[in-house]
Formats: sequence, C-alpha cells, structure tokens
Amino acid sequence: MSIQAFLVCLAVGSAAVAMWFNVRFPKLMPWSLRRLLVHLIVAFMIVKSVSPAMSWVAQSGIPAAGLTSIFLVAFPVLVYEFLVGTWMIRLAQASGFGFRA
Repeated sequence: MSIQAFLVCLAVGSAAVAMWFNVRFPKLMPWSLRRLLVHLIVAFMIVKSVSPAMSWVAQSGIPAAGLTSIFLVAFPVLVYEFLVGTWMIRLAQASGFGFRA
C-alpha cells in the first residue's frame, strides 16, 4: 500500500469513527455556539501539537514507533477534528429553521 493510499484510508477511517460517535452519542454534542467554539479552538490547538507529539512517540524507542505514533496521536486527533466539524454542521443546520436534529 502506498503512503497516499494509507493516508486516504486513515482519513476515511477517522471520519467514519467520528460519524459513528456522532450517531451513537448524540447527547454529547454542545448545542450552544459558545461551547462549540471552545471545542473548535481546542481542536486547532491540538492540531498544532500533533507534530511534536508524533516525533516524541517516534523517538521514544518503542517497537513500531511510526505506526504507534500514527494510531496513538494522529488518529484520535483526526477523529476529534471530524467530530467538531460534524457538530458545527449540525448546529448550522439546526439554527437555520429552528429544527434540532
């Protein structure tokens, strides 16, 4: 498998997990704009810390450090990013006509 195909599979898999989380736990969505913006700011801050965290895990000397850093650091961050994006879309849809999904 090429690197590009792996990255596409990683992104699609993390989006699928985020969608599952959104459907499975709908009550966890913050329905106020203020709380959702806090989640958005936290998500941006987490994205900025992905590279140092992945390099720290990769240099830790554990077996299969590259894959470990991908699945322990990058995958959960991608899931959270997609989840916050899904929440933003749901809030935008719900605020348009007074409909709450």
